[in-house]
Amino acid sequence: RIQILFEIEVMILALLLCLVHVSPAKEQYSEDMDVVHLPDNKVNVVFRFKSYADAVDNQHFDLLPRPLINTIHTNKVEELHLSLTQGFWRDSLWGYSNHAASPGGQFHVWFGGNASDIDTRWMYIRNSISGITCSSLSALSSQDTISPILSFKPAGVTTKKGDRAFLRYAVSPAEVICTENLTPWLKLLPCSSRSGLASLIDPSKVYDTAYHSLSLDVRRVCPGTARSTCQNPGWEISQTLALVFAPLALTGRRDFSFKTLFGRTLVNACPVATATNIRIKALEPLSELEITPALYTVVSDKEVVFDARNITSSRILNVYIRYKNRRLAEIERSSVTGHTYISRISSGSSGSLVTLITNSYDTPIKVLYLQMIPWYLRVYFHNLHLVEMSSEVAIAPDSFHVDLAKDRVKPYLIELVLTVPAHSTVRFSIQFDALLLRWNEYPPDAHHGRQIPSGVITFREEQTQQVIRLFTESPVVYLPTPDFSMPFNVLCLVSTVIAIVYGSIFSLTTKRLVCVKETEVRQGLLLQLINAVRGAIGRPRDTVDHVTKASPGKGEIDQNKTLETDDPKKS
Repeated sequence: RIQILFEIEVMILALLLCLVHVSPAKEQYSEDMDVVHLPDNKVNVVFRFKSYADAVDNQHFDLLPRPLINTIHTNKVEELHLSLTQGFWRDSLWGYSNHAASPGGQFHVWFGGNASDIDTRWMYIRNSISGITCSSLSALSSQDTISPILSFKPAGVTTKKGDRAFLRYAVSPAEVICTENLTPWLKLLPCSSRSGLASLIDPSKVYDTAYHSLSLDVRRVCPGTARSTCQNPGWEISQTLALVFAPLALTGRRDFSFKTLFGRTLVNACPVATATNIRIKALEPLSELEITPALYTVVSDKEVVFDARNITSSRILNVYIRYKNRRLAEIERSSVTGHTYISRISSGSSGSLVTLITNSYDTPIKVLYLQMIPWYLRVYFHNLHLVEMSSEVAIAPDSFHVDLAKDRVKPYLIELVLTVPAHSTVRFSIQFDALLLRWNEYPPDAHHGRQIPSGVITFREEQTQQVIRLFTESPVVYLPTPDFSMPFNVLCLVSTVIAIVYGSIFSLTTKRLVCVKETEVRQGLLLQLINAVRGAIGRPRDTVDHVTKASPGKGEIDQNKTLETDDPKKS
């Protein structure tokens, strides 16, 4: 008995030591939603879910998703950004957006540790995040990866100070987004989709929108402290879902509610969330709108905030917004826009990649432009042109960087800094030839073409000095494609010929032709039916002199047997 009590005391002491050594991290979780009115009768809804833990090396968390944290620690990741987007954010019509992303899949990571094994860790982190989000990031390779010098600076605290050797950036323009990505993304939240703002997210409504983008951002930050003085940064995980609804197409009116957009109402808040706020940002003054229920706080003449955590404790929240004035309000358009397209030089495989950068400011603006071009487009840098379109005057870039491609290894990288004059448009163009690939390098839908990664435009906004990042379209280029139907045509033709020839020869060599009497020939059902019809209409049946019948050669048959006939002349 004494020995048993001693072992129990040792186990209790060990457990207490573990609890003292592994103290839980201080964690916070908040969620908010922005409902922003857009012109052309559309509504932009942005869900933001943020989790924070102040312990960097501690892996024992209550709110942060354990699979993601383990992956980050294992691969020594200091910052991670993933976006899966369907549709295109129209900057020229909807204005700037902090959640705009490249169409398809976009993934870039800042690593720590040594630079010698970064390519291996890059492969591991791609595979891990691909499994967590059920995406096809694992299909990315070095052919889709670059390391920019000027673009995609760290958004959090890093130890590498922006060294490009620790940055990997990859794009998959043809990535298809579906509920298989949304479901695991929601499971990373502390309350999943059972409560809180995430309970409003209905997959059938999400994928019926004009634009939707879900993102996952992980970085190290020090809340309330400048990055330069941050000593013990913690982990911040931010999950964002951006949607663009068209209420006019849903109900035939500009008015909308939660029930109209999401098909649901907010029943309860997430119990572990420290804040659950819903912001309504209108184009018109609040006097032109009717917002119910009136349980909001006025922030400005065009913005109100609902504290959903307090409201849902006593009632179900279904925000309804009705317009008193049916006139469309004007919105401030983006002053800097980008547009990318392919210009064909001939009917062959030659063409030009063209990007138009427009500056509507009253003063010149400095712009950083990044373009990744796949290796299967043979680029001619002597045909690279930067021209101001109104005067057709060539512009010299302030800075220019190029990484040449290597066939089946890595793509082209073009980074340039240029100054765009006020109220002007600069045209960037470069000529290319599309290469003929190997037969096994074409996708199943080879005639659909290949999508080129979007161009990235980065600049500092003139008034707020905020860094803005824009993404251009992802154009489609058609490669020289062989006639993949020819092998199938040859196979079908050869198979048909072989079947006919072999079948005829086989029939002639395995059957015997013998003469039998007509009375010995068994008539089929169809022949009996024909004879019955002929007899009914009084038409005599023609007699046959001889009938040959195929026999497999069972026994000996008398070759002198002849057929009896009613015609004495033929007898």
